[in-house]
Amino acid sequence: SSESSTTSNAESSTTSSSESSTTSNAESSTTSSSESSTISSTESSTTSSSTSEITSSKVTKPNHIESSKKEAPKTEGQTKTFSTPQQIESTESFQSQPILSGNEEIHFDKNESVENFIMKIGESARKIGQKYDLYASVMIAQAILESASGQSQLAQAPNYNLFGIKGTYNGNFVIMVTNEDLGNGTLYTTQSKFRVYENYEESFEDYAKLLTKGISGNKDFYAGALKANSKTYREATKFLTGRYATDTQYYLKLNELIKTYDLTNYDKEVKGPQMSKTGYQVPIHNYSITSLFGNRGNEFHRGLDMAATQGEPIHAVKAGKVVKAEFHYSWGNYVVIQHEDGSTALYAHQQQYLVKTGDNVLQGQIIGYVGSTGNSTGPHLHLEICKDSSLSQSMLVDPKTLLFGD
Repeated sequence: SSESSTTSNAESSTTSSSESSTTSNAESSTTSSSESSTISSTESSTTSSSTSEITSSKVTKPNHIESSKKEAPKTEGQTKTFSTPQQIESTESFQSQPILSGNEEIHFDKNESVENFIMKIGESARKIGQKYDLYASVMIAQAILESASGQSQLAQAPNYNLFGIKGTYNGNFVIMVTNEDLGNGTLYTTQSKFRVYENYEESFEDYAKLLTKGISGNKDFYAGALKANSKTYREATKFLTGRYATDTQYYLKLNELIKTYDLTNYDKEVKGPQMSKTGYQVPIHNYSITSLFGNRGNEFHRGLDMAATQGEPIHAVKAGKVVKAEFHYSWGNYVVIQHEDGSTALYAHQQQYLVKTGDNVLQGQIIGYVGSTGNSTGPHLHLEICKDSSLSQSMLVDPKTLLFGD
């Protein structure tokens, strides 16, 4: 790229410590309405939408999993209402009323919003699937159903709970009013705590721990979902039906989503992240270096250019806090992350970024996708590393030295 050597406005930002991602026990019981109703994260109140929130298949779940219907969050002594996103018609169709063919087989038409959601969560699911011996394809399909493709209140920021797991996570939770099933089809209203995560990857990891560790009194409750205990993803989805969800067609819906969106691609293993001796992770798995840091003809090139396929995931080189996520005439869609030591990394020309200012990110977390926005002649990542938050040319360092040690 031909980034200008002129430095953008320097902003100073507060350094954030990398947050712990230690997971609490995977199961927790339903909370009574008399429990404390403090919401862990601070949200501003908005007007509640009249649109009811779509949930997964209208099924009964074990009580550590979110019930089939949920309403706006509440706090003790004060009611907070949050607007529910307007659900697009196609999403509502596949969520609650899948298309049936003449022979009564379930069928889903491809949907752009679902594809965008898969793009956001796919690599995180692949990573967690490899780590815990689970089918990423199944987890992604479940996330689509359980969270209305990320549009449910619980799945959106600041909650990021894709699977409706109850309880607390690192002390964080949100209270929501839910409709529970007595077991005979009779619904009653109650308040429950639901776990709150920093990002989607934490949600996947916590869910994976639930599947691998089981529930209280039965550690093998979900054992059949593991690759070691199932020959194909179809065996895994069949096993989950009646355990994770009582919907008798649950496995059919998951299988069709996996087929429609080619989710088995995420079951394929990829090489682990390339790490440097200095503790930096290489941000892209498949790339070629096309332009180095330093003088380039009559101009100074501020960073390292890594050419890659459009849509290739971009991973954070270190953990930190997002201080910029916006569009710049030269950098295009770009993100700046400040690390614990005060240094910053800038990721430019993204097709799409997945984080926002104020987010805490983990090392290796997907923050966006390679693109060619701004002053760019082709899809690539322009990476800058700065010793502080100024982004001034005098404080820039050669990313290649930090990433590869040469």
